[in-house]
Amino acid sequence: MSMKEYPVKLTTGYYRVREDWEDEASQLGAYRLLANAKAKCDENPGSRVFDNDGNVIYPEEAVPVTGAEEAEEKPVMDEPEGKAPEEESSEEKDTPVTDEQKEEAGKEEYPTAEELPAAIAYGKLKTLMNIREMPDTSAEVVTIYKKNTLIEIVEFCAGWLKIKCPEATSGLAYVLNSADTYAFTASKIYTVVPGDNLWKIAEKELGDGSRCADIRALNGLTSNAIRVGMKLLIP
Repeated sequence: MSMKEYPVKLTTGYYRVREDWEDEASQLGAYRLLANAKAKCDENPGSRVFDNDGNVIYPEEAVPVTGAEEAEEKPVMDEPEGKAPEEESSEEKDTPVTDEQKEEAGKEEYPTAEELPAAIAYGKLKTLMNIREMPDTSAEVVTIYKKNTLIEIVEFCAGWLKIKCPEATSGLAYVLNSADTYAFTASKIYTVVPGDNLWKIAEKELGDGSRCADIRALNGLTSNAIRVGMKLLIP
């Protein structure tokens, strides 16, 4: 491959400047920009620029070149690139960037966190369920939630619940719930505190202690036993 066919800037991998490809200790730097790699090579007689496969691509007399000789490239300022773990000890920093470039690069490397939609309801799974990227049974499974897992619902979607999901890249995912088959849902969650019982909770939250049976049914409880810290859906 001639010099003209090598990218001016790599998006993956590095142009490495070494005296000998087999001798990693001889590495003088690793660069995304070809011009910077060539400049480093010129500063150190006896060194060469290698591609990711160990092929010498500079100086030009070290590789066959066809066509007119390329015009000399001047070193240009490289954008900050993340170091690969195995290269931290041998890589050398490229030409320092300006404050403005650092700020712009920082925006790309550290995107601002976006606030997730507020929960409009809550749910408790009736069984083990797949949590998917999209509301489709053929969509990729992000994670699996166990029975009784509490979920925060941000939208009801034709047989699916759009929920907050820390395991998903976007922070949101979907769980199937056609005809309320797989999850109990409610507009409020109550956290049990010391001294509570179902009657007291129903009296406090619903204004009628006898509605404790509704709370029990909504949460899939088989008895009136509750424990401190338990989260209950409130009808």
